[in-house]
Amino acid sequence: MSGGDSSGGDSSVVKWLGYGLNKLSPVWKTAAETFTKRGGSAEQKLGELKSVEIKSRKEGPVHKSHFNPQDPEEVLSVVCVGAKRTKTCHVYADGKGTTKKGETPE
Repeated sequence: MSGGDSSGGDSSVVKWLGYGLNKLSPVWKTAAETFTKRGGSAEQKLGELKSVEIKSRKEGPVHKSHFNPQDPEEVLSVVCVGAKRTKTCHVYADGKGTTKKGETPE
Protein backbone atom coordinates (compact mmCIF):
# COMPACT_ATOMS: atom_id res chain seq x y z
CA MET A 1 0.00 0.00 0.00
CA SER A 2 2.91 2.39 -0.10
CA GLY A 3 3.28 5.22 -2.62
CA GLY A 4 2.28 3.89 -6.00
CA ASP A 5 1.85 0.25 -4.97
CA SER A 6 -1.53 -1.31 -5.53
CA SER A 7 -3.08 -4.35 -4.00
CA GLY A 8 -4.61 -6.51 -6.66
CA GLY A 9 -7.11 -4.14 -8.24
CA ASP A 10 -8.48 -2.72 -4.99
CA SER A 11 -9.86 0.69 -5.97
CA SER A 12 -9.39 2.12 -2.47
CA VAL A 13 -5.59 2.11 -2.29
CA VAL A 14 -4.34 4.78 0.09
CA LYS A 15 -1.89 7.31 -1.34
CA TRP A 16 1.13 7.69 0.96
CA LEU A 17 2.74 11.14 1.14
CA GLY A 18 5.51 12.84 3.10
CA TYR A 19 8.21 10.79 4.80
CA GLY A 20 8.53 7.49 2.95
CA LEU A 21 6.59 4.58 4.43
CA ASN A 22 9.38 2.21 3.40
CA LYS A 23 11.96 4.40 5.18
CA LEU A 24 10.32 3.70 8.56
CA SER A 25 11.67 0.91 10.77
CA PRO A 26 9.68 -2.33 10.45
CA VAL A 27 7.87 -1.67 13.76
CA TRP A 28 6.69 1.82 12.71
CA LYS A 29 5.87 0.76 9.14
CA THR A 30 3.63 -2.01 10.49
CA ALA A 31 2.08 0.41 13.01
CA ALA A 32 1.23 2.94 10.27
CA GLU A 33 -0.22 0.24 8.01
CA THR A 34 -2.27 -1.24 10.88
CA PHE A 35 -3.79 2.11 11.89
CA THR A 36 -4.67 3.04 8.30
CA LYS A 37 -5.72 -0.34 6.93
CA ARG A 38 -9.09 -0.71 5.25
CA GLY A 39 -11.73 -0.86 7.97
CA GLY A 40 -9.15 0.02 10.62
CA SER A 41 -9.25 2.62 13.35
CA ALA A 42 -8.48 5.61 11.11
CA GLU A 43 -11.20 4.69 8.60
CA GLN A 44 -13.74 4.10 11.35
CA LYS A 45 -13.16 7.64 12.62
CA LEU A 46 -12.54 9.55 9.38
CA GLY A 47 -14.23 7.57 6.61
CA GLU A 48 -12.53 5.86 3.69
CA LEU A 49 -8.95 7.12 3.54
CA LYS A 50 -7.77 8.91 0.42
CA SER A 51 -4.25 9.75 1.57
CA VAL A 52 -1.92 9.53 4.54
CA GLU A 53 0.97 11.96 4.98
CA ILE A 54 3.73 10.86 7.33
CA LYS A 55 5.02 13.99 9.01
CA SER A 56 8.65 14.37 10.01
CA ARG A 57 10.46 16.78 12.29
CA LYS A 58 14.15 17.52 12.84
CA GLU A 59 14.44 14.44 15.02
CA GLY A 60 12.69 12.28 12.41
CA PRO A 61 9.13 11.00 12.06
CA VAL A 62 9.02 9.20 15.44
CA HIS A 63 8.90 11.56 18.40
CA LYS A 64 7.32 12.40 21.76
CA SER A 65 3.97 14.16 21.41
CA HIS A 66 4.17 17.95 21.28
CA PHE A 67 0.37 18.22 21.63
CA ASN A 68 0.26 16.03 24.72
CA PRO A 69 3.51 16.37 26.71
CA GLN A 70 2.07 14.13 29.47
CA ASP A 71 2.12 11.18 27.05
CA PRO A 72 5.41 9.31 27.64
CA GLU A 73 5.09 7.16 24.50
CA GLU A 74 6.74 7.85 21.17
CA VAL A 75 4.35 8.49 18.30
CA LEU A 76 4.29 8.83 14.54
CA SER A 77 2.28 11.84 13.35
CA VAL A 78 0.23 11.26 10.21
CA VAL A 79 -2.29 13.47 8.43
CA CYS A 80 -5.16 11.24 7.35
CA VAL A 81 -7.48 12.54 4.63
CA GLY A 82 -10.71 10.63 4.93
CA ALA A 83 -14.09 10.82 3.21
CA LYS A 84 -15.65 12.44 6.31
CA ARG A 85 -12.79 14.65 7.52
CA THR A 86 -9.05 15.26 7.70
CA LYS A 87 -7.15 14.93 10.98
CA THR A 88 -3.59 14.80 12.23
CA CYS A 89 -3.34 11.52 14.10
CA HIS A 90 -0.80 10.01 16.45
CA VAL A 91 0.07 6.39 15.75
CA TYR A 92 1.68 4.28 18.48
CA ALA A 93 4.13 1.42 17.97
CA ASP A 94 1.35 -1.14 18.53
CA GLY A 95 -0.66 0.20 15.56
CA LYS A 96 -3.27 1.96 17.69
CA GLY A 97 -3.80 5.68 17.28
CA THR A 98 -5.64 8.83 18.27
CA THR A 99 -7.25 11.69 16.38
CA LYS A 100 -7.21 14.19 19.27
CA LYS A 101 -5.51 14.91 22.60
CA GLY A 102 -6.82 12.89 25.51
CA GLU A 103 -8.36 10.18 23.33
CA THR A 104 -7.66 6.55 24.21
CA PRO A 105 -5.62 4.94 21.41
CA GLU A 106 -7.59 2.40 19.37
